[in-house]
Amino acid sequence: MGSRGLEKWLWLVGVIAWACGASARTLCPPRCACDDALRAASCANAGLEIVPIQLNPEATHINLTHNAIDNLLYTFAFYTQLTILDISHNKVQDLGSKNFDNNLEMTHLNVSHNALKRLDKDTFIGLKRLIDLDLSSNEISNIHLQTFKDLTILERLDLSNNKLVNFEAETFEPLSSLKILSLKNNSILEIPSSNLFYVIRLEYLDLSENLIQQIDRHGIPFLKELKHLDFNNNIIKSVDQLGLHNLPSLRHLDLSDNNLTSIPTSALSKLSNLSHLYLSGNFFHNISSLSFQSLFHLKHLHLSRLYELDKVDSRAFVDNINLQKIWMNENLKVREVPPRLFHGNPKLTHVYMRNNALETLEASHFPIDTLQELEISGNPFVCNCSLLWLWKLGRDCDIRNKKSYNTSAILRIDYEDVKCAAPDRLRGVVFVQIPESEFGCSSGWVVVAIVVLTVSIIISVVGGVLYFMGPLKRCKGDKSKQVMNSVMLNGDVSKLGNGLGYSTRSREQENKRDVDRYLMIGSSVTNNFHSLNPPWHSVDKNPYYQEDNEEHIYQQFAYETIPHHRTPEKPHIVYV
Repeated sequence: MGSRGLEKWLWLVGVIAWACGASARTLCPPRCACDDALRAASCANAGLEIVPIQLNPEATHINLTHNAIDNLLYTFAFYTQLTILDISHNKVQDLGSKNFDNNLEMTHLNVSHNALKRLDKDTFIGLKRLIDLDLSSNEISNIHLQTFKDLTILERLDLSNNKLVNFEAETFEPLSSLKILSLKNNSILEIPSSNLFYVIRLEYLDLSENLIQQIDRHGIPFLKELKHLDFNNNIIKSVDQLGLHNLPSLRHLDLSDNNLTSIPTSALSKLSNLSHLYLSGNFFHNISSLSFQSLFHLKHLHLSRLYELDKVDSRAFVDNINLQKIWMNENLKVREVPPRLFHGNPKLTHVYMRNNALETLEASHFPIDTLQELEISGNPFVCNCSLLWLWKLGRDCDIRNKKSYNTSAILRIDYEDVKCAAPDRLRGVVFVQIPESEFGCSSGWVVVAIVVLTVSIIISVVGGVLYFMGPLKRCKGDKSKQVMNSVMLNGDVSKLGNGLGYSTRSREQENKRDVDRYLMIGSSVTNNFHSLNPPWHSVDKNPYYQEDNEEHIYQQFAYETIPHHRTPEKPHIVYV
């Protein structure tokens, strides 16, 4: 019997089975479960080698997973109302041509985990309502240019875990409605830019576990709605500064496990809406200042397994004001955390720094008030006074856990696994089990430090006052001496008024005594020395030459020496 005769025979058997099914819909193959009310049939793990044709011809759901079916030819033409078909985990090697031509209602088709090697031109002819196609975990290496020509409303296409290397130009042209595309774990050598140009509504793109070496300038075309992009586990060495600038809506970017030696700051800064960034498993030597510049919406940052990393700048995360969680585990060369590293991240709640080379931690490194979880186990801590703050937090956490308190709003530390590496007497001891006295913190040195600091401040203040007052004092003293000398030599008493005008009361009294001594000397020499214009002459004073209306202080002193009952005589003027 030829192949054409076999086909006719199978068709005849199918028609008879369909007629029988129409008359007696309770007919169901052995080891299958059929529900006519739901119009569903499941033959999973039934040991089938061919697709059963005696199922309900009006079935809408058929499950044939985990069998040994290797051929689908001329088997689904009877199930014209089928919407969901799952034939995953079988041995199907070929989907044939026009095998689904009559399944116009099908929306979901799963052919994953089979042995498909290629997709022909007319493989999916007729599936014009298909929205989900899973072809993952096969051996597909070739896709015909027109394979997807009827899949104009397809939204999800999974081609992961195959043997694809590249695509013919315009292969994805019909997929204008595609939202999810997975090309994970193939052998793709470069980003399929020419094909991505047609999937303008794409929201999720997975290119992880391939052989892509770089992200070129304009490597990814303008995808306005793309939110998730995965390049995990490629061999990417560089990212052009314009390689990611066509993705205005990107939220999730995975560049972990590649060959990057420096953080692509320029390229990342174009992703202003990025919230999740994965950079673990690369070869960064340092994380410099503003490495994540302009990523103001970043919430989760993964920087683990950076085996060459040995330095983190204190301003590395200052732009990431919305950062909530950060992973920095297994960075084996990181021995210290710079001061106030996370103080520019007021919303930080979770910090994971396990299995690094940290010997100590300071409370100033973290925003303790907002922190909810801190994992630091696996570090070679030196248990001394600098870690006492951490010991107290761990003790509080331990006590709350033992008393079964609600710890949802309390800082959680993995204190059970934190052990000391030094000093020798505490090596291997669980951190929170160490008595407080072992940390070597004494309150005496604190008191001494406070006293020394206070005395130093007082001495500095007094010294400063004396230093500045000394020159001022000498300056004023010199001025007074100059005025006095001028009066003694020239007889100009009026100059003493300006020379003795100090602001402080003590200086005024001292100057007054100096004047008295001078008057006593002057009276003995000049015989009642007075000004040429005595107060008893009723002469009008010129306001332009007189500083005030009060009598000169020396005239007052002289005038007071005359008895009140005597009329003062005109003094005898002596010219000196």
